[in-house]
Amino acid sequence: ESFPATLEKSSTARNVKNSGIERQQGSQGKSCRINTLTAPLKAQQHKMVRVSRVQLPIVFTAFAAFFLAEQSRLTRVEAFHHAPSVLLRSSRTAKLPAQFRGMKVPAVSFGQSRVGQNCRTSTMLFKFLENSNTSPDSLNVPDIEAEWQFPATDRIVAVGDVHGDVTALIGCMEIAGLIDDNQDWIGGTTHFVQIGDILDRGDEEKDCIDLLAKLRKQAKEAGGMVHVLIGNHEVMNVDLDFRYVTPGAWTDWDTRPKSGTLLVSMAEQLASIGFPPYMKQRVMAFRPGGSAAKELAKMRVAIQIGDTILVHGGLRLKHIEYGLDRLNKQTAAWLEGGSRYKNWMKPEILDDNDSPVWARLYSVPQPKARAQEELEAVLTALGGKRMVVGHTPQLRGVNSAVTPRGFEVWRTDTGMSQGMMSGPLECLEVLGDGTTHIITETGIVPAAMRSPEATGDVIDVCDVDTGICTPLPDEVEAIHFTQPSPPEEPGTLRVRVPEEAPVAGFSLENKLEVEVLREMDDATLALEDRISFLLERLIADAVRREDETLTKKTVKEMLRKVIGVEAVSEYEEYVAAEIRRIISMGAEAILERYAGPLPTQARK
Repeated sequence: ESFPATLEKSSTARNVKNSGIERQQGSQGKSCRINTLTAPLKAQQHKMVRVSRVQLPIVFTAFAAFFLAEQSRLTRVEAFHHAPSVLLRSSRTAKLPAQFRGMKVPAVSFGQSRVGQNCRTSTMLFKFLENSNTSPDSLNVPDIEAEWQFPATDRIVAVGDVHGDVTALIGCMEIAGLIDDNQDWIGGTTHFVQIGDILDRGDEEKDCIDLLAKLRKQAKEAGGMVHVLIGNHEVMNVDLDFRYVTPGAWTDWDTRPKSGTLLVSMAEQLASIGFPPYMKQRVMAFRPGGSAAKELAKMRVAIQIGDTILVHGGLRLKHIEYGLDRLNKQTAAWLEGGSRYKNWMKPEILDDNDSPVWARLYSVPQPKARAQEELEAVLTALGGKRMVVGHTPQLRGVNSAVTPRGFEVWRTDTGMSQGMMSGPLECLEVLGDGTTHIITETGIVPAAMRSPEATGDVIDVCDVDTGICTPLPDEVEAIHFTQPSPPEEPGTLRVRVPEEAPVAGFSLENKLEVEVLREMDDATLALEDRISFLLERLIADAVRREDETLTKKTVKEMLRKVIGVEAVSEYEEYVAAEIRRIISMGAEAILERYAGPLPTQARK
């Protein structure tokens, strides 16, 4: 229980005393007793977690860091992360709050010396800056293997979403010369990357996972590599969002845990919430620590091979600031689960509408100027020249968009799965000299033939109400003006089933409402004013007719039919903000503004 400290100089001792550490007489270099460690952390707000001596029967090498932003030209967060770190470990940490177990924290430094030998901890006061970048979750990086940076190679082959269609996956690998007739690796030193979304919309998910697992081992022996990325549908399944699971994909999952603890825990949870029998295998396999989740733990959110960045949805600057190493390791620990990583939760950043697995800003036919600028900034920060994404089906096959400064984004989701559009089997090939090609069933297509200039204007498939594009997490919940339900008890599992998947098409009431809004629309107004009026009227009418099925997604689709797809796309952020504003007004306020009976057509 000793707390080592060495005070080398009197000036340091004074600093220590002023920081709440009382000096005591001792042997060489003096000694001290720490009553409360309060090294100054310059921040406007912080939260404190008190860890008493009773709770913490181990030695802690002290932590805190001075933020010398002006001298070191580091931000407060950067200074914190650059401080020397020690790892808090103990075999007796059962009472230690989960967020502190195994945490790397900066060692406290006073002037040029460190707290050294012969001090005891009575009470320690841990301070954490209260923001996302310095929360216990984001500061901590788990001790888990999650390699994501690789040197340049002679050849990269990337394939987009396969969604449970192993025939499509095999076909792509065959036309790229990566496997033989027995589905064994013949790709040599090639790096093959599947861009995510193996799961959902098809019955052959497990066949895809098993094939890629086999090829990963074979490729490594040959000097190549097989990388599989995490897509939004992988995250959804671990969250028990099974809306897109097909009838033949519920069973045949290995549910045997490496130890009995997971089986007992899951059995208790399943019994408590009463999953139907057909669902149990999948639930047990995909919960963190399950057999399928452990396989997903070998996949990455984003990787970099030379100057090529590969990610399912897209990377934004905030993801670079968060740290790709941290994000990949936190995600791997969450999926791996088990006794070692059971306290690791899913990184909250994965659930953002523009998270690396959900972002679509680079995948529209012609990315907006702001998106192009951000793409350039992200690639510059990573030393990359191109980003390769999937997630958004492309009507013109694998294609690119090029920014004014020559940075590229390649879109590889061709909708090839039979559960999607049965699109063409195509792969992106990136050679060591930077040359890019599209490999198709009929031959090689030069990159220039798949540029916007060559392909012309193409509609965004996600703007069409086909159900092909999975809606964003917050767009599919019904809009309610009532008080939200209390949060579920910790540990409660909430499963979503195929019956809850959004259905393409409008209800009769919504079709009539569109006609009403078209009559009311005043094209002489500024576009923002038109949008605000139409949204208010649309939501007010839905409240009056007690429509409990209206979602943000439906609202946007109805607005598109009134003022056009391009207008809604151009003002996408404004539309989203206005919907939030109107909902926050409450039902009474919105009805008061638009008093009176429903329009005739809407009543019908």
